Amino acid sequence: MSARYELLNDVALVTLDRPDVFNSIDQSLSDGLVAGLERAGEEARVAVITGSGKAFCAGADLAGLAADYASGSPDLAGLIENRFEPMLEALIGSKVPTIAAINGAAAGAGLGLALACDLRAMAPSAFLTASFVGIGLIPDTGSTWWLTHHIGVSRTMELVITNRRMTSEEALALGLAHRVAEDVVTEAMEWAGALADGAIGAMVETRRLLHLASGGDMRRALDAEGEAQGRLGSSPVHLEGVSAFNEKRKPDYRNV
Repeated sequence: MSARYELLNDVALVTLDRPDVFNSIDQSLSDGLVAGLERAGEEARVAVITGSGKAFCAGADLAGLAADYASGSPDLAGLIENRFEPMLEALIGSKVPTIAAINGAAAGAGLGLALACDLRAMAPSAFLTASFVGIGLIPDTGSTWWLTHHIGVSRTMELVITNRRMTSEEALALGLAHRVAEDVVTEAMEWAGALADGAIGAMVETRRLLHLASGGDMRRALDAEGEAQGRLGSSPVHLEGVSAFNEKRKPDYRNV
């Protein structure tokens, strides 16, 4: 599989590993990312996703589809369903928080993968670009949803229609990136290590509720909050948090 998995203490580092083609997505890379996230959910507390070489991810492997284009056109709808959506589902449904360490270009479907992570750190030279309209397509891999929810319709329209590159500085100012650092993988790993001390289940549940709230009505969001809070309220993690608060000490979430 074209994704490397490493477990460093209790942080999983999943590296998209096709540097010769800027980590463009073939089936092996898709399968590798999904497998890495599943493994992280079993043995880690936080997962960091990054790319090997100069890019984070350049999107779909168009060169790998050359034969399909030569004979007509590839089944892009099937490709999205079988290759791209499983990666998104694995990120959105991850059992641990995810951080994208965007070391270089996050383009096309690679942009969608970066935005599907819970948090994002970027190298100063890294950039985001939709790259779809330039080849006569629409943004996919969740990009239409993520971008409009994060930065609104107007900014999204300008970004995707012009096909321009968004710098790390602009991404930070707009909230698409949360940190910018020269050694972005080290930054992301240190950030992940700090998060790993926290209440991971509550973080994951918060992600689910935020996604629900951004796409649904208030009543549905309130009902979901009540259900989740009732369930988490009787958990050992919450009870440890309250005990630590009352005892004025740092909570020990690793051993509950």
